[in-house]
Amino acid sequence: MTGSLNSGGSDSGDVGDRRTVLAALTAIAESSQDGVVVFDRNTSVRYANAAARTILEFPAHENPSARDLVADTAASTLDLVLAELNATGAWTGRIAVGSPARPILVSAWVLGPTDGHEVVVATLVDGSERQEREEELVDALTAVRRRAREQRIIAGLNRAALTGSFDDLVATALQSIVDLVGATHAVVFRRRGADRLAVHAATFEPPDEETLPSGSSTLAGHALEREEVIVCADTRDETRFDVTLLEDHDLRSGIAAPVRGGDGTWGVLVVYRTEPHTPSADTLSFVVTVAAVLASAVRRSDLERELRYRSLHDPLTQLANRTLAYQRIDSALGVSREDGTLTAVILVDLHDFRTINDSFGHGAGDAVLTAVAPMLTRTVRPSDTVARFGGDEFLLVCPGLRSTFDAIGVAQGVLAMFRRPLTIGNRTTTVTACMGISVGYGEHTAAEMVRQADVAMGGAKKEGPGSYELYDKVQGGEALRRLTIASELRSAIENDDLDVAYQPVFDVRSGRMTGVEALARWTTSSLGVVGPDEFVPAAERAGLIGPLGSWVLRRACTEAARWQTGDPVELRVNVSPLQLRQRTFASSLADTLERTGLAPDLLGIEITETLWLEDTSAVKNNLDELHRMGIKILLDDFGVGHSSLDYLTRFPILDAIKIDRSFVADLPTEQSEAVIRAVVSVADAFGLDVVGEGVETTAQLDSLVRCGCGYAQGYLMARPLPPGDVTALVASGGRMNVDAGPAR
Repeated sequence: MTGSLNSGGSDSGDVGDRRTVLAALTAIAESSQDGVVVFDRNTSVRYANAAARTILEFPAHENPSARDLVADTAASTLDLVLAELNATGAWTGRIAVGSPARPILVSAWVLGPTDGHEVVVATLVDGSERQEREEELVDALTAVRRRAREQRIIAGLNRAALTGSFDDLVATALQSIVDLVGATHAVVFRRRGADRLAVHAATFEPPDEETLPSGSSTLAGHALEREEVIVCADTRDETRFDVTLLEDHDLRSGIAAPVRGGDGTWGVLVVYRTEPHTPSADTLSFVVTVAAVLASAVRRSDLERELRYRSLHDPLTQLANRTLAYQRIDSALGVSREDGTLTAVILVDLHDFRTINDSFGHGAGDAVLTAVAPMLTRTVRPSDTVARFGGDEFLLVCPGLRSTFDAIGVAQGVLAMFRRPLTIGNRTTTVTACMGISVGYGEHTAAEMVRQADVAMGGAKKEGPGSYELYDKVQGGEALRRLTIASELRSAIENDDLDVAYQPVFDVRSGRMTGVEALARWTTSSLGVVGPDEFVPAAERAGLIGPLGSWVLRRACTEAARWQTGDPVELRVNVSPLQLRQRTFASSLADTLERTGLAPDLLGIEITETLWLEDTSAVKNNLDELHRMGIKILLDDFGVGHSSLDYLTRFPILDAIKIDRSFVADLPTEQSEAVIRAVVSVADAFGLDVVGEGVETTAQLDSLVRCGCGYAQGYLMARPLPPGDVTALVASGGRMNVDAGPAR
């Protein structure tokens, strides 16, 4: 029932019933945890339960006015409340009571007349207690959310520790710590030697090669030395370790937790702040847990590394085993295919090793093997691989060699090593060996290289202990001559003892000389005339193809530049695939043209179809660059490869093709003419010139003309000429004269 505080009225009904009801209401009010107050029209307290007296802080025997209970600052608020009650009969809000003032949550409403007057009933709740309870609830919820986030982070890190990259795990862990605990920086240090710590990862960019001293010079070092968690709440109060480094970086507090590996303390996790801070138990527990996760990842990584090492190394000598040896050969051959260097595989077989085992036992044999292994490792280059291939055999993988001589030098060094006596226990003994050598530029597989080395070693064994043999000598008996050629060729290049002859190329329609093909020629005092079919392969094997090719290009370009006095005469030079594997070939050729003064459009390089089998990035880049420079590219020996048409489609940088002399030699047969007509038709479709080479008879020349071939070269028109004769031919107009038949 609602009404005015100032209105009157009387209750009807039995007084006894009213007292019973009032007694029941009083009992309910006294048992309530909320305060209950009854005011009269003059704001005098007519009734207050125990909870209200506690909240309002007045004794049980007093019945003060409501105005006496509210704080001085709330007097005006009370007037507004009374006005609202007069107007609407109800009010809910906060009123400050007591001194100092405290907020009280009040709900008040007007009841009907009691003893002839209306009264106001109000319930009271201590606002400060409710706020504390709310804050406690918020804190509890925050703690639950933080704990749930910590658990999610730890679960994710544990999964990464089992399957992921260790460096990715560390980076994620450090960032998670900074985000969760509000730290400034987090760092993982790891041991570097006996007395230094290195930064493995950090949430900032550390200086290059940043290391810290271990021990009590730093927070991290102190934790590592003590092998326990160290908390520094404030560097200004710290006495356990030197805080200079922290102060130099404006850091005031930190936590350091050791990270334990499989064989002791691996490193330490450190969390830094720029302000003093005492971490909570939850924060400390989280940091320690993350350090434990990192430790488990370290142990997993160590175990994987150990298992990987065992799978690739011989348990007795700790050298690479057969599996790793094959991997190293494959890798070396891949590099050889890219850069044109030589790879050698050397098989080493200990002589009469069975006698050692039979005479002194297998323990003595094992001792010999373990003594030989480090000696071999010290003898070869750091980039070489020494492997135990099985039983008493070792395998050497030597990449990046310049020539076969380098491989022989390795073998000779190993034999010299074996001449030194070994001390095995109390005995001194001498071990001898035989070696087989296989060399290559990547044209064979690893298995084939090992097979060749094994065959060569069989030949070495026939010559007796302390011998080595090259595979090609065993197979063909030409290694000695090739080695002699290679040895003398090096001197010939350095001393300009080679010559270049030039075979003219004619336009068969006009009879005019349009170009010349440069052909290296060499005569030695010991071997006589050595043809290019011998010295070019020897140069490739000896790592001299680059110097030889550069010499020929330089000499030919210099002489060709002198001929350009009338109609242009193109120079064509054969280029080896090994030259085009060299990444600097195009730039070096550009320098040669600039120095000699020969225009790029007057130079053509002749390549064979075998080049496309290389199909490396270096080869492609060189050919593309030569094409951009305007240098012509001619495909030699066309028609004898496996996929000639495919090359024309895949490499649209060719300017001409040269029909292999084997087809020209069969002219003028109907079958050969059909083949040449087909070649000319294909060339026309691709916009290419066609050159027939090896022309020796007028019948062959006439047949080429009938088939539509535009250019020809051969003994019929001219043999390879010295530079002076080419000069004279150019001066005379360079006309083709075949009336007298081929010059002999």
